[in-house]
Amino acid sequence: MAKKSLRPPLFTALVLGAALAVTLPGTAYASTTITVRSPGATAGPGSANSESTSNANCRTGGDIDDVVSGVGINQTVGTGTAQSNLHVKGIVPFDGTAEYVAPGYSAGVVDTDATQARAIGGTGGSGGGLDAAFGSTPYVMCLDPGDTVTGTQIVMNSVAGPTAAGGTIDLAVATCPEGTRLLGGGARTTPGTVGALKPVVSYPTYFDGTGASTHDNGGIAADDGETNPDSWAAGGLYGSTTTGSANTTYAYAICSGDDIDVSGVTVTVRYNESSGPTSVGAPQKTTVGCGEGDGTLISGGAGISGGDITTSDFSAPGAQGDHLNGSYPSDGSGNPLTSSPADWTSTTHTGGMGSTSATRSHVWALCMTGN
Repeated sequence: MAKKSLRPPLFTALVLGAALAVTLPGTAYASTTITVRSPGATAGPGSANSESTSNANCRTGGDIDDVVSGVGINQTVGTGTAQSNLHVKGIVPFDGTAEYVAPGYSAGVVDTDATQARAIGGTGGSGGGLDAAFGSTPYVMCLDPGDTVTGTQIVMNSVAGPTAAGGTIDLAVATCPEGTRLLGGGARTTPGTVGALKPVVSYPTYFDGTGASTHDNGGIAADDGETNPDSWAAGGLYGSTTTGSANTTYAYAICSGDDIDVSGVTVTVRYNESSGPTSVGAPQKTTVGCGEGDGTLISGGAGISGGDITTSDFSAPGAQGDHLNGSYPSDGSGNPLTSSPADWTSTTHTGGMGSTSATRSHVWALCMTGN
């Protein structure tokens, strides 16, 4: 597995429908205000080896100061035989014009105070079939800049691959600048026309430095109860019988802005996992939430892999067709966008041939106090 991470030098300054909004007032242990926005579902894709995009905007409805802290997606796959042919192709912060991908952008800080999230759904080859029910709903977690986190910055990193045939994986890791806080992150794979290529994990982690370490420089995810992760990892899976020479996996870290004192801000990780899925059916939900004293839900992540991702390096799930269908704010039962979301849900699915008992589904919630 190839891994690549970016830590800026210490001396470098880095900085479809009506929108649905949910405002979370501060509690006794946090003054953070988060608004969740979603425009509803975008249908498609309607052809094989293609993708469809949809955006959610923090500044819909007059919130002129809100910025992105987290991004989400929830897909509708239908109930027919084609349901395993729709998967997530990207869950990314967005500036409303162009995605933060090459050749327009290089690794490093690619934007400050981003205001949108983009959700990308993709289909595999023609053999998987299509369903009129296919659709993707984007979610954006919008932070009202308070007295502490008064701005944000997006760090992008990428790795070439996975390119080899046979269900290979690659991991990209984006790391926040020194002295900032990780608030959330996202994942993307390109080209969008390669149906067998998709991100299968998007999670908070730590860049530990050189040599063997607790999180293997992003290869091992942050575990339940850990605090202040500094990086975001994205893992791509390529389940094809041919070489994909142009395939690229991107990771995005959403970080607090430069020159902001975040010493009083704590981001707590909440993590959960479940076994499977091993057979084709409705997407499997796995949910975790912010507990009492954790503060406000600000973002989350999701994944499907072949092992315990918090104790060993990310590994491929049991089958090439295993994939993500969702990573979104929810209630404790996995229902998206309730009146006061304090939970995050992942939805995972397997291909038409099923998967193995080694496959696990993962979910992370990031909770913040001290803003």
